[in-house]
Amino acid sequence: MDEPALTLSALEKQMVFDRDKLQSIIDGFIVAYHHGLTNDDTTMIPSYVSRLPTGAETGTYLSLDLGGTNLRVAAVTLLGDGKADIEQKKYVIPAELKVGHVETLLDWVALGVKELLGCLGIQVEIINEKEMYMGVTFSFPIRQTDINRGLVMKMGKGFEPIGLEGQDIIELLQAAFKRQGIKIHISAIVNDSVGTFVANAYKDQNTIVSVILSTGTNASCICQTSSISKHNFPHDSPEYMIVNTEWGIMGMDFLPRIKYDKILDLQSNKPGFQPFEKMVSGYYLGELVRLAMVDYVKNFGLFDGVLPNGLEKPYNFTTKHMSDIGSDKSSEYNVILKIFTEDYNKSPSLDDRRTIHELVLRFSRRSAQLSAAAIASLIKLQCPDFPAVERDIRVAVDGSLYHRFHEYSSWMNKTFREIQRIKEDKRTKIVPVEDGGCMGAAITAM
Repeated sequence: MDEPALTLSALEKQMVFDRDKLQSIIDGFIVAYHHGLTNDDTTMIPSYVSRLPTGAETGTYLSLDLGGTNLRVAAVTLLGDGKADIEQKKYVIPAELKVGHVETLLDWVALGVKELLGCLGIQVEIINEKEMYMGVTFSFPIRQTDINRGLVMKMGKGFEPIGLEGQDIIELLQAAFKRQGIKIHISAIVNDSVGTFVANAYKDQNTIVSVILSTGTNASCICQTSSISKHNFPHDSPEYMIVNTEWGIMGMDFLPRIKYDKILDLQSNKPGFQPFEKMVSGYYLGELVRLAMVDYVKNFGLFDGVLPNGLEKPYNFTTKHMSDIGSDKSSEYNVILKIFTEDYNKSPSLDDRRTIHELVLRFSRRSAQLSAAAIASLIKLQCPDFPAVERDIRVAVDGSLYHRFHEYSSWMNKTFREIQRIKEDKRTKIVPVEDGGCMGAAITAM
């Protein structure tokens, strides 16, 4: 890139958004939503989930949540009164499975399901005597054609399994179950944001937006079926439907990208794809800071002008590092000293530690501000009078970035209140959700 290096003060000007800039971002998203509803098949994807739970439902259903980092398989028992019990197993997805053949990946998934059944004391023979129903949460874009049908689109988060793009993920999963001798019927597939929406609606019927802030980011909302004009739905279709926005794909034409965003995008395996996700999500935040540190070594003498061993490797400075640094309240930034001594064989000076701390804060706070603006845009899409809305609204948020990144939720909520121009909101609330993908998929299967 030919752009000059950005000093900390220059970064401050470009990465901290005032109310006018936030409003510009909100307006940009709303234009993108309308484009997706009318012309773009890669965004504003109908989920075919057209009614929400009442909270009174009961029964046990299986679910599977394939995300950017983890696989979760679960048995969800709905207890009524908005309550549920979840028994689940969690597996970290091996890196080699993300780029290997799709059958290898899905056979591994099927084995995880089989292991869960064993832990629950459910024998495969019992499953095969009486077919059980499963809902699947798939955290990647699919072109959905029914509640239990979806063709996989271009994937992100480091996933490029051979033979998956353009295929029906449900057919492939059912084939993997058959190879493992498991007779489970997949009755629904939802995006993780749709699953989170349904999960929170089970306990709060005021839910109108759901958000994932994790390895990747996405959101869902409710739209009138008639507004999804790119599809010719039958006249007797339900009036409303949950829509998977795929907002991570949006923003190339309106987001305030800086030098390091552009470098990351050009060096990624899909340049031009998912600009919002690349500015916000956990998969990319650490890499943005690493790129800035590399630039500061070259142009501002960070680390005495010598890049620490290992920091030249892409994605070798993680968002977990950032969260740990953000939680450090010591005056000498001892966490930074520990990280760089142990992971990069470098003992940075106090000035270097101050610079690293400031870079981490700049990028993490910007992510939180962008997330708040995007949430506000989805509320405004459904409630044009927002922020002066006169009804109760719940925004359900799930994901490790929101739950476990130090201070992230506080920064996001602070920005959201600034957008609403109030000190404390009484009617519109952002609420945390845990295991939304698993629970929502099971409810949808029901």
